[in-house]
Amino acid sequence: MFCLLLFCLCEVLLHIASGTPVPLPPYDLKRISVFENATIGTVLDIVVFVGVHDQIQLVLNGSQEDRIFGFSVVNVTAANVVLTKNLNREIKDYYLVRWSYQDKGQREIPYIMKSTQVYVLDVNDNPPAFTEYPPDEKVQAVENVAVGTKLFEVSAQDPDQDLGGAVVYHLDPKNADYFAGNIVDGNRFAVSLKKQFDYQEKSIHEVNITAEDGGGVEGYEPRHHTSIQIYVEVIDVPNKPPTFLHLPYTVDMYEHLPPGTELMQVAAMDQDTGQPLPLLFSLTASQPRPDLLHRFMIDRETGVVSIVDEIDRESLLDVDGRLNLEVTVTKDAEEAEWRLNATTVIYIHVLDINDNRPGFDSGVYNGSVLENSPYAIPVTIDFPEGGIYVHDYDAFENGTFEVTIVGDGGLFYLQPGIVQNEANVLIRVKDSSKLDYEKLSVISFDIIAKETKTREQLSSRAQVTIYVEDTNDNFPKFASGFYKASVVENALFGDFVTQINASDVDSGDGGIINYYLVGSGKENFDMDEVSGVITVARGSHLDRETISKYYLTVEAKDNLGAGNRNSTQLEIDVLDYNDNVPVFQSELYESFLIENDNVPPEFRRTFVVKASSSDLPPSSDISYFIIDGDHQKNFSIDQNSGQITAATPIDYEKMDVNSTDSDYLRYFNLTVMAMSRGLHALNSTTTVIIFVEDSNDNAPEFEQQLYVGVVEENASAHTVVLQVAAADKDSTPFNGHIQYRIAHGGGDKFVITDEGVVLVGPFANLDPDQTNPRADAYNLTVMAYDDGTPRRDGKTIVHITVTDVNNKSPFFVKNIYDARVVENTDIGTVIAKTLASDSDENHELQYQILSYDEGRDEFHVLQQASAYDSWFSIDPSDGSLYVNGSADRESVEMIRLTIQVEDVNASDSSKPQIDTAQVYITITDTNDNTPEFQPPYTAETPYYLIKLREQVPTGTLLMTIRAVDRDKGENGKVHFDILSSNNSGVDLVGVDRTSGELRVKSPIDYDCEGCQWINFTVIAYDHGSPALNSSAPFYIEVEDMNDNTPVFTNLPVNKSVQVWENATLGTEVYHILAMDLDHGVYGKVGFFIDKENQEKFNVTNPNSGRVVVNGDLDREAVSNYRLWVQATDNYLDPFGERKESSEFLDIEILDVNDNAPVFSSSSLLFRVKESAAVGTLVGTVVATDADDPQSNNSKIVYYTVDGNGSDFFHIPNAESGDIRTQSSMIGLYGLYELVVIAKDLGEPSLASNFSVTIELVDENINAPVFLEPAPGALARIHELDPINTEIEELYARDEGDRGLNSEVRYRMGEDIHNDDYMFFGIRYDEETQKGYLYLAKQLKPRDGQNGKKYYKFDVIAYDLGEPGEPQKEAVFHVIVYVVSKNAKEPKFSRPHDEPAKVFEILEHTESPWKLGYLPPASYEDPEIDDPVCYYVAGGDPTKRFKVDITHSDDILFVQTNELDREEVQFYDVVVKAHNCVNSTLDTRLHYEAADLTQLLVHIQVLDINDQPPVFVNTIEEFDKEIINGTSVNYKDYVSGITVTSKVGSIVSEQVKAIDIDLPPNNHTTYSASQFVGELNYDYWEDEADSRDPFIIDADVGTIRLNHSPRPNAQGLWRFIVTASDPPLDYGPHITNATVWVYLLSQSQQVEFVLALTKEEFRQKQFTLTRILHDVTNATVYIDEITNYVNEEGDVSDSYISVFAHFVSPVGVIVEVDKIVTLFDENEQELVKMYQEFQVYKIKRGDTHQELEVTTEKVLKLALIIICVILPVIVVTLICIWCSEVNKYKRKLRAANAMAFGSRDSGLNRICVPNTNQYAYEGSNPIWMEQYEHVYSNNVKEEEDDSNSLNSLDENTVDNGISNQRISVISKSEYEKAPLKGIDSSNVTLQRNDLNKLQCPEHEYEDPETLKQPKLPTTDI
Repeated sequence: MFCLLLFCLCEVLLHIASGTPVPLPPYDLKRISVFENATIGTVLDIVVFVGVHDQIQLVLNGSQEDRIFGFSVVNVTAANVVLTKNLNREIKDYYLVRWSYQDKGQREIPYIMKSTQVYVLDVNDNPPAFTEYPPDEKVQAVENVAVGTKLFEVSAQDPDQDLGGAVVYHLDPKNADYFAGNIVDGNRFAVSLKKQFDYQEKSIHEVNITAEDGGGVEGYEPRHHTSIQIYVEVIDVPNKPPTFLHLPYTVDMYEHLPPGTELMQVAAMDQDTGQPLPLLFSLTASQPRPDLLHRFMIDRETGVVSIVDEIDRESLLDVDGRLNLEVTVTKDAEEAEWRLNATTVIYIHVLDINDNRPGFDSGVYNGSVLENSPYAIPVTIDFPEGGIYVHDYDAFENGTFEVTIVGDGGLFYLQPGIVQNEANVLIRVKDSSKLDYEKLSVISFDIIAKETKTREQLSSRAQVTIYVEDTNDNFPKFASGFYKASVVENALFGDFVTQINASDVDSGDGGIINYYLVGSGKENFDMDEVSGVITVARGSHLDRETISKYYLTVEAKDNLGAGNRNSTQLEIDVLDYNDNVPVFQSELYESFLIENDNVPPEFRRTFVVKASSSDLPPSSDISYFIIDGDHQKNFSIDQNSGQITAATPIDYEKMDVNSTDSDYLRYFNLTVMAMSRGLHALNSTTTVIIFVEDSNDNAPEFEQQLYVGVVEENASAHTVVLQVAAADKDSTPFNGHIQYRIAHGGGDKFVITDEGVVLVGPFANLDPDQTNPRADAYNLTVMAYDDGTPRRDGKTIVHITVTDVNNKSPFFVKNIYDARVVENTDIGTVIAKTLASDSDENHELQYQILSYDEGRDEFHVLQQASAYDSWFSIDPSDGSLYVNGSADRESVEMIRLTIQVEDVNASDSSKPQIDTAQVYITITDTNDNTPEFQPPYTAETPYYLIKLREQVPTGTLLMTIRAVDRDKGENGKVHFDILSSNNSGVDLVGVDRTSGELRVKSPIDYDCEGCQWINFTVIAYDHGSPALNSSAPFYIEVEDMNDNTPVFTNLPVNKSVQVWENATLGTEVYHILAMDLDHGVYGKVGFFIDKENQEKFNVTNPNSGRVVVNGDLDREAVSNYRLWVQATDNYLDPFGERKESSEFLDIEILDVNDNAPVFSSSSLLFRVKESAAVGTLVGTVVATDADDPQSNNSKIVYYTVDGNGSDFFHIPNAESGDIRTQSSMIGLYGLYELVVIAKDLGEPSLASNFSVTIELVDENINAPVFLEPAPGALARIHELDPINTEIEELYARDEGDRGLNSEVRYRMGEDIHNDDYMFFGIRYDEETQKGYLYLAKQLKPRDGQNGKKYYKFDVIAYDLGEPGEPQKEAVFHVIVYVVSKNAKEPKFSRPHDEPAKVFEILEHTESPWKLGYLPPASYEDPEIDDPVCYYVAGGDPTKRFKVDITHSDDILFVQTNELDREEVQFYDVVVKAHNCVNSTLDTRLHYEAADLTQLLVHIQVLDINDQPPVFVNTIEEFDKEIINGTSVNYKDYVSGITVTSKVGSIVSEQVKAIDIDLPPNNHTTYSASQFVGELNYDYWEDEADSRDPFIIDADVGTIRLNHSPRPNAQGLWRFIVTASDPPLDYGPHITNATVWVYLLSQSQQVEFVLALTKEEFRQKQFTLTRILHDVTNATVYIDEITNYVNEEGDVSDSYISVFAHFVSPVGVIVEVDKIVTLFDENEQELVKMYQEFQVYKIKRGDTHQELEVTTEKVLKLALIIICVILPVIVVTLICIWCSEVNKYKRKLRAANAMAFGSRDSGLNRICVPNTNQYAYEGSNPIWMEQYEHVYSNNVKEEEDDSNSLNSLDENTVDNGISNQRISVISKSEYEKAPLKGIDSSNVTLQRNDLNKLQCPEHEYEDPETLKQPKLPTTDI
C-alpha cells in the first residue's frame, strides 16, 4: 500500500515538473449515472485541471453513436461534462466514453488517453405490452366445463425496470360473475371458470384483461396500462332436460269410445337449442288407477295420445271419473348421461253416457212395523243397511230417477222420492190409522225406480212384504211416589240400602218389570233389575262431606226393561264416618332461627302450623306432633295450637350441611303430624323447614404457630415468600371470612395478601450489603381477622432468611473487530477471533451473533439481513468467527454485525448478564455471474415478444436489449450478437454489439413467406476469464392493417324471424354473426340497431350480436317490425379507422293469448214460459276476442257456471252461445240469473263472465190446495144455532203460480142428488184471504122429521187465472156434525183428589214426540154417542203440547215443540174435554180438581248434557283473539305474582265456570295450555325445567305457581284455561278463557287490609275495582286474597289482605307512589268506599320485606334525622306560639258566633269519623295514623276551641251538647245512658260514640261487630 501511494505521488510531481495538466475531478469520473429522461445540455460532471499553462484541448474518441456526451469548457482550468443527445435506457443503458486531452501551449506533449463509464438509469416511460394470448383472441369452452378449470393464459411485458417493469393484471368487474384470474409461472395471468356456463343464457363471453405496471421508482411515477379482450365461445352440450309446451294438458272424453280414438297431442322441445336432440314420448303412470295405463298409448315420435281399450266411467266412480296420465319425454341420445327426461300430466275427465238403468240391491224385501206407528216412522227392512238400496251410477240427469210405491193402498211413502245416483230409501208410515195388527198383519206392494230426465227413461221393480207387529200399551205403577233410605258413608260393596217394587197388569213380557236408577250419584248404588233391591255399588264414592243426600229417580220398565216406563223419587241420606284426614293449610312451612348455643333461640315470628278436617266433631278436632326430623329434641309443638318453639340451644357449626349451604343457611327438616281426635283417628303430615343462621362465635386459628421462609437478595417486588393459613369454624360469608395483616416486623420489606401469601414489598431492597444495619433475616407477626360482629382474631410468627446470588456481568476486550473474506470461501474458514472476560468466579461465558445490523452492496444500498444472515457463525465457547455459508459479493459487499457474550450462570435469568461488540466484514469479488437479460425477459416469460406493423421504415428501432452482469469491472462488461437462424426473416433485423439496439434492416411485408413471425436468438457474453454468456429467444409478430369490411354470415331465410308478443325484456330474438378477415381490433365486429326501433329491440352488447326485446310488445298494436342492423369493425375506437356494412331484419310478432273474450253487450234479458220444453232456445250470447283470428286464441266456447238459474238453463253447444232450457220449470216464475263464461281456446285459456237475466213467465198450471181444515176434519154446529153462525174456516193456496193465477176464491159445490149444500154458504174475507163456512138456512131438529145428524157436501177453491189462462180448482169434502140440544160436557172418570198424570221426557227430544196416553172422558148419559174433543186449556202459554185423537179413539198427549230444561223443568198442563161445539176455547184456565172436565198432566223435563260451562267473575276488557284456532271469550282473568312468590303459591282463585246442567252433566274440569311469555328476559330460576309455568286444580280451578321467578324478571304470562263438562250426550262442551298473570316488582302491588271474610269480599269485589278505576283511571286486578298477617307474624281470622295491582290504559303497570298520589287527590270520593269495605289499613305490597341495614346506612340515616329534627324543633316552637295566639282569637270568634247555627250549611262537608277535619290545610284523613289515645276524662273547658268535636275555622255553633263535660265510660255504662237526655252529668264517650256525635246522620255499630277497630292507615 505504501509503495502504491509513493508511486502516485511521484506521478503527480512528474506532471508538475513537466508542466502537463493534471486532471483533478472532485468526483470519480470513471462511473457516472444519469436518468434516461435527462434533457440535452444537462451537466453531468466537472473536470478541473491543475498546472495548466494554456488552454486545454479535449478530444472525444470512439464512434459517432457514442458521442452523446461532450465537454463544455468553463475556463482555463475546468470543463463541464454535458449531455448532447437524448438517452433511451431501453435501447442502451451503458456507455464507455473515451477522451483525451493536452495543453494547447505544449503540443509537443502527446494526448493523454482517459475513459469514463456512464450508466443510464431507468424511468417509467413504457406501457406493458401483451406478448402472449390465445390465437385470434378467442377461446372455446364446452358448456359443462368444470368450475375452476383454467380456460386460457395471457402474458404482458414492460421493458422498464423495477416497479416500472413489474406488471399486474386486472380482470374487468363485469366478468367477475363467470371468471376468476390468478398469476401463474411468475408473470402469466391465468383465467379460470368461476361460475358454470349456460349456453342458453349466454353463448359468447367477452373477457377484458388490463395489464398495469407499478409506476416506476417506488411507485411515484405515473402508471401505464394496456387492455386486451378475449372472446370465450361456449359450445353447447345436451345437459338440459326437455320441456313440455302448451301446458297444462286437459281432455274430456266420453266413456266407451272405440279403440284408436285420438284424444290429444302433447308437444315438447329440447332446451339445448345449440345441439337439440330428437325426443321420444312414453306413458309412464296412470293415477290414481295404475291398472288403466294399458288402455292408452302414445306415439313415441309425434306425442299423439289415443285409446287402446274402452273406458267405462262407472268403473271410475271412486275417482269421480278422472284420470291423470303421466307422460315422459326423453332425449334420444347415444350417451346415457344425456338421455335426460321430463314428465307432465294429462288430466282426463271421462264423461258419462246413459248406459245404466236404475237398480235395486235385491228383488225382494221383507220388513216389519209396529202397529199404531205414527206418521213418518220408518219401516224396519230385513236387510243389512236397514233400508232399500237403489242406484244408477250414470252422471247428472242420466243418474237421476224417482222411486214410487204401487199397490200399498196409501199406507206408506218413500223417502227420498227423487234419487241422484244412489240412496238408501226408507219406507215411512203415511197413514197410521190403517196400521192395525188385528185387521191387517201382512202388506205386499211393489217399488218402481224410473229415470225421469232421460230420453230412454229406464226403470226397475222390486217386491216388498211388510209384517205388522203387536205393541205393549200398559205402564208399570209404584206403590208410593216417594221413598227414603239411609247409608253410612263408609258402607261396603253390597251393603243393603232399601228395596222398591212396582206392578204392571200386562201379561207376558209386557208385564215383566225391570228396575233402574237414574240421577246424579247413581253410580254409587246398584239396583237389582228384577227384585228392586238397592245396595252399595262396587267402587262407590260415598262421602258425606261432599254429598250428604242423594236424590235419585227409580225407573220401572216393562217388557223386560224395553217397554213402557214409570218412575218414583228416592232420597238417600249419607251418615257421617271419620274418613277425612286432617289437611294442612300449606304443604310446606318455613321459618328462621339465629343459633344460640347457650339458651334456646326464638323464632322471628310466632311459628304455627294449622290443619283442618271436614268431618263433624269430634272427628274434626286436631292434635299436633313432631314425628320425624328432630332427633336431638331441639323443638316442641303445642298439641292444641300447633305452635312450634325451640326447646334446646342450637349450635350452627354442629349442624349437618344441607343442600342450601351455598346460601349459608342450615336447616332442620321436621315432619309434623296432625291427628284427628275422634274414633278411627286419622292423620296427615306436612314438612316444616327451620333455617338456622350463623352467629360469629368462633375466632380464626392458624394452622402453625411459626412459619419459616427463604428469599434471595435480588428477589423482585411481589415475589412469593410463603403462605400462612388460618381457619374459622364459622362458615357464613362474614363470620367465616378471614383477612390477614402484618402487625409487626419487616418494615416495608414484606406485605401479605387477603389469601395469607407473604410477598416481597413493592419497593423492598433485600441486598444485605445495601441495608443498614446489615440484615439477612426477618421476624414478622401476622394477624388473622374475621368479618363478623363482634370481630375476632388470631396471630402467628413468620421467620424469613435472605440468601446471596451471582449478579456481575462479563465484558469484551475490544469494542470493534475487522475482517475480510473472498466470496465463495470454503465453509469453516475462521475470519476473526473475539475475546471477553467476567469477574464472577462461577461464570460460564457463551458467545453468539446477536444481530446483523447492516449489509450493503457495491453501490452502498442497504440490503435485507435475510440475504446474508446465514453466511457466518461464531463458536459459542471461544468466540471464533467463521464462514458458515456461500457469501455472494453481488448481493452484499460489506456487513456489520453485533456479537454478544453472556454469563449463563447468572442467578436471575430474567436479568441476563451480557456485553456486546461490533464486527465489520468486507467481501471481495470473483467472476461468478452470467449476463442476465432484463425485462420484459423474465423467468416466467423467458423470451422477447415484439409487435410490428407491416411496412415500417428501415432503421426503425424495435427495442434496446438490456443484459446485466452483476460482477465487477471487466467481469461485468456485456456485448450482444444474433445467432444464425433458419427463419428467412432474421436478415431483416440487426443488433448493435455494444448498445444492444435492435433495428429494422430491410422493409417487412406481412404477406411474404415467414414474415408473419420473425424468430431468432440473441446471445449476451461478458469479458471475464473465462467469459460467461446467456441467450434469449426473440419473437416479432408482424401486424396486419385494416383493409377488410365486415360480412354478415348467418342472416335468416328471407331475413325474417319471429318472437312471441309476451316475450320479457331481454328475450333473445336472433343472434347475428359477421366476419372480418382483418386481425385484432380491425377484425373485431360490433353490431348496432337503428334508433327508430331501439325502443322495442336492441343489442345486449355490441360485440355479442344478440338482438333482444327492449320494450313491451303487443301484436294487436304492431305485428311486424323491420330492423336495420349495422356491423362495424374497430367499433371501440371512436376516432380510429372503421369499416361497416348494414342489413335489414324483419321481425314478426307471434300472438299469445293475452286478450280475454269481450261480450257484445253489457246486459241481456230473455223471457221464457215455465212450461217450455227441455231444450227450448232462450237466447244467444255473443263475445269477440282481439287475438289472432287464425289461431285458437280467438276461438271462443261458452258455458255456464253460476247463478240461481244454472239448474234450469245451460249452453249445450259450447261454440254457439245458445242458452237452452235443461229441466222442467213447472211451478217456477220470476227472474233468474245465469253467469255465462266465454273462454278462448288459447294456452293458457282466458275467460270473461257475463250475467244473463232470464224472466220465467208464469202459467196457470197449478190448482189450489186446501190447507185448512185438515183432511177428514169434522165440522160441528149446534142444532139451535142461528143463521149466519160461522162453522169452519176454509183456506187454500196456489203456491206454484203467481198473480191472478195464484189468487184463490171459494164457492159451494152444487149436487143435484144431494141438497145438503143448500143449508150453508161461504163468505170471503179479502184481508185474510180465507173463506168462512156459515149457516145459510135454519137446520131442522136433529131428532125430528127429516132431521140429520150429519150434512155432507163439497166446497170448491178456484184460482182467478190470468186473461187467456184456464182456471184451476180443488174440491174439499165437508162433513158437518150437528150437536144435539140435549148434549152436555163430557167428564173424566177420576176422583177429585187424583194426582196429576206424570210424564217424563228428555230435553231437546225431536218433536213431535208421543209422551203417552190420557184416560178418555165420556158423557154421563150413555145414550149420547157424540164425539168428545180435547184441548190444552192451561199451563202451556208457549204452545209446546197438544192432545191428539188416534184412529182407535185413544187420547194421545204429544209434545209439539222442543223443550229446554234450563228454561222450564216442570210443566203442569190442564187438559180439558168438551163436546166439540164450535165455540171459543179458553187456553188460560187454572186447574180445579173439582172440575171433572179438566185433567192435570205433570211433565218433568229430564236433563241432558247440552249446556257448556260459562266462565263467571270475568273482566270484560280484552279483545277477542284466535289462538291456534281456538276461540277465546271476550272475558278474561287477570292476576299478578311478585318475584318473591314461592312454588305452589296461589296465583288466582277467581277462575270459575258454571254449567247450568244438572249432575253429573255439570261436572266441570279445568286445564291450562298454550303458555306464552312476554318477558324482559329468562323468567324462571330453573329455566331448564320443562314444566309448565303454572298448574291448575282440575276440580276447582285454582291456579298455582309451578316455578320460581328470577329476582329481576318483569312482564306477563298469557295462557288458556279450558273448562269442559263430561263426554255425555252432546258433550263434552269446551269453553276457553284467557288468563293474564303479571310478574310484578315489589313496588307495584298494593295491599288492602279489610275487616271482611273472603266470601264477603268476593261478592262485591267488582264494586271495589270499579270505584278504584274511577279514581285512578287504571284497571284494577286482584292478585291474591289471604288472611292478614300482622307485623308480629300473627295470622288474623278477622281480617283479610287483598293484593292488587293497577294497569294504565296503555298497558303499563302503575307504580304504587302514583296510586297514593291519586288517592290523596280524590280523598272525598274514597270515604264511602272505606266505610263499605271496612278498610283497616292500606300498605305497599312489599312492606313485609325486611330492608338491609348496614352501619353506613345507619350513620347516614342518623345524620339526616339530626339535620331534619333541629329545624323541626325551631319550627315547632314557633308554631306553638302561633297556636296560642290563634286559640285566643278563635275563642273571641266563638263568643261572637250566631245563636242558632253556623253560616256554613254543612252541605259541602264530609263527616269522617275519628278525624279532625280542620287539623291542618291539605291533610288527608284517609292516611292519618290511628288516633290511638282516648279523650281525657279531665278535659278542661278552657282548652276546648269550641263545643264542636271538630275545630272551628270561622265560627262555632251550638249543636246541643255545649257545656257538657266528657269523660270515659265503658260500653255497658254507655248503653245505660243513651245519647238522648244527655245533661250536664259527667259522661265520657268512647271513640265510636264520638263518631256518632260527630256524624249523627250515620249509624255506627260497635267496632267488634264491624271488625274494624282502626281507621284505614297506610305504611306507604
